[in-house]
Amino acid sequence: MNKKLLAVAVAAFVAAPAVATADTTLFGQFKYEVGFVENVAGDRGAVHSSAGTRLGIRGAEDLGGGMQAIYRFQTGFAQANGGLTSTSFNLDEEAWVGLQGGFGRVLLGRSDTAMKLAHIPFRNFADTLADLNNRPASWGRAEGVHYTTPSFGGLTISATVEPNGHKTDSYWALAAIYRQGPLFVSAAVEGAPDTSDTYPLDGLNTTLYQGGGKQVVADSTNWQVGVSYNFDPLTVGVLYQDIDDVAKWVTVPVSFKVTPNVTLRAAAQYRDRDYADSMTNVALGVGYHFSSRTELYANVWNDDEIDIVNRTPNGGIGGGADAKTHFAVGLRHSF
Repeated sequence: MNKKLLAVAVAAFVAAPAVATADTTLFGQFKYEVGFVENVAGDRGAVHSSAGTRLGIRGAEDLGGGMQAIYRFQTGFAQANGGLTSTSFNLDEEAWVGLQGGFGRVLLGRSDTAMKLAHIPFRNFADTLADLNNRPASWGRAEGVHYTTPSFGGLTISATVEPNGHKTDSYWALAAIYRQGPLFVSAAVEGAPDTSDTYPLDGLNTTLYQGGGKQVVADSTNWQVGVSYNFDPLTVGVLYQDIDDVAKWVTVPVSFKVTPNVTLRAAAQYRDRDYADSMTNVALGVGYHFSSRTELYANVWNDDEIDIVNRTPNGGIGGGADAKTHFAVGLRHSF
């Protein structure tokens, strides 16, 4: 009898941690890509990228009354043409704790800005080398307070405030997003006070390349409007962004589901820059989905004045270098 009681006690002790952590989910993505790219000198070379590889945990605890405590911690590899070593592992993605319920959702920590939430559907080549030339501007995260209202017939309002140590001056962002079936419509605005740091410009640096970064100049305000519609199997969108003192951007993503396993994607972006000549970038790609979580893809794209190898403007900003054409293949698996 005592042996049976002991066995039950041991089993309960072993099972207890599993019960305590039942609300926690391990998730992530592993991606590897090989590209053949043209540098500023016109030479074509092979590069590789694990950018987009990430690992995270997320979970929720039921607090009763329809309210939950939620959390998320997400890290990633942000280097292109770099090895899968500890030096390429960064903590610049998601790290927050929050509450959600009938009042909406409040997050405290590092998460997507309200501006970024408004243009997520307009990024067709996320986590690939082709992403640099056509991703929306000010694709960033902020460390602060994030709030999203409940849905009012498909409409939600999101706000972000990031204190920066200058009294009450802070980075801020507001977004209105309407989702109804195949229709997505958004409008957003963000700004920074004149006492804040100047954020990187034009997506032409390694910090912004895959890690995400705000593009708002001190004492300036950015705004954008966008609409996307899924005609099934064709999805088309257009996003207009006015990035103060930088450029006016127009991004047009298109995707077409040929079969349940094959998807064609394209994106075109025009940048009317305040500090240099305008530029137009185009990307085309095809993806084969072995499953909902595993995809083999191939992309070809041009970069007008962007050197993919060095991730810098060709010949300097406004240097007038010829557009370069690149090709890459990759495989990714999400879990």
